[in-house]
Amino acid sequence: MKKSILLLILLPLWMTQMTAQTLAEDPDSKKFGYKNSQGTWQIAPRYQRAFEFQGFNRKYAVVKYDNLWGCIDDKGNMVVRNIFATQEEAEAAALQWQEAGEPGKWLYPAMNPANRAWGFVNYYGQWKFQPQYQGAGKYHGEEPMNYAAVKFDDRWGCIDGKGILIINNVFSSMEDAEAAGEQWVAGMHYETWRMPASNPTTGMYGVVNYLGRWVLKATFEYIERFGSDNNHAYTQAKMEGRWGNIDRYGNTISQFIFHTKADAADALRQMEHGRLITDWRLPVQHPTSKSWGWVDYEGNWVIQPTFQEATHFTGDTGHFATAKKNGYWASIDNEGYLISQHVFIMTDEAWTAGHEWDSRQELGHWQFPVRDTLTKQWGYVNYKGRWSIRPTLEGAMQFYGTDNNRFAPAKREGKWGCIDHTGRFVVPYIFNTSADAYEQGRKWAGKNKF
Repeated sequence: MKKSILLLILLPLWMTQMTAQTLAEDPDSKKFGYKNSQGTWQIAPRYQRAFEFQGFNRKYAVVKYDNLWGCIDDKGNMVVRNIFATQEEAEAAALQWQEAGEPGKWLYPAMNPANRAWGFVNYYGQWKFQPQYQGAGKYHGEEPMNYAAVKFDDRWGCIDGKGILIINNVFSSMEDAEAAGEQWVAGMHYETWRMPASNPTTGMYGVVNYLGRWVLKATFEYIERFGSDNNHAYTQAKMEGRWGNIDRYGNTISQFIFHTKADAADALRQMEHGRLITDWRLPVQHPTSKSWGWVDYEGNWVIQPTFQEATHFTGDTGHFATAKKNGYWASIDNEGYLISQHVFIMTDEAWTAGHEWDSRQELGHWQFPVRDTLTKQWGYVNYKGRWSIRPTLEGAMQFYGTDNNRFAPAKREGKWGCIDHTGRFVVPYIFNTSADAYEQGRKWAGKNKF
């Protein structure tokens, strides 16, 4: 009797050891299968890829067969057909099988290899919606408000869990269609949600609502996505090569005059922040004359386009910018008046001059090396672009330091020395390089700080 009881106890243990599956690769075929604890093939090696078994009562393993993914049970039966393009999709279907979920409650996009059309299957791989689409995405949401993006006639839309088209196929990407589907589920902005879409015939852009219905005709070259942070109120649009801003109804907020989408967006931010038109400027090139000027956020000229180049108004106050004319830069205030003359070679120098003016610094405290266009000699100007040290030098570099012991390397009679802020040589011009003169200038400044 005791012997029989012992056999009954050992038998399940022995059977478990014999049927335990361990993932293994066949060295000859390079295929994967599963062996029992005795090292014998329990499930023959016929899979291109395979993973370990998972689960408890209903065990499964994800495998790749004929270049597609599916799942097998611990006896080698294909419980999830190999129809999936990715391991993750097959595993998601296997989880439904493991939970004994209702076949068809969850559907999965799959491609028919015969005609390369897409449809939807249950986890057994049985077609629930026949393959008729050019593309298909995963289902999102819960019944009855679940949806999946599908592509036909080269455009994306969405179907619900019954295969009914709920969002028209007007979108150029699956992501845009899914964004509309998300809105269909959420139902937060039925009347205000907007998405740009292009007309497949003309290539022009318009605006659709969450059902994929046109609310603004496709008459624009491009439309940027509406921002959800402002309840889809407005966005940037492009027409005749220029950018402007429109609201959700197609009304023009700022004229189509901006060169870049970023400039149009900057103009829109000014409006959102309530900044006055008279306080804000944006550099714009005139489409006909190609000269530069500045406009307000409505696109109206406030500083006429008469410059070769122009920069954004900047600094803490936004009251000055730089402008180029006849090959030289100057700083300009927000009324269009010159702060400095057009004497600077680089825009950075003109910007520094504007910053001096904007921060009400002492006139002449900062001096800038400038070459006289007539004599070809170098001198220094203040931030107004007026000579503070006459142009009598063969070469000149920027001043170093901020106190009255500031100095600048300068060249005369073929040699370099250093001058102070009055133009007096404090380091004799006896050096072959400006770098050597600069080192001596540093020593002089260290001894003469006052």
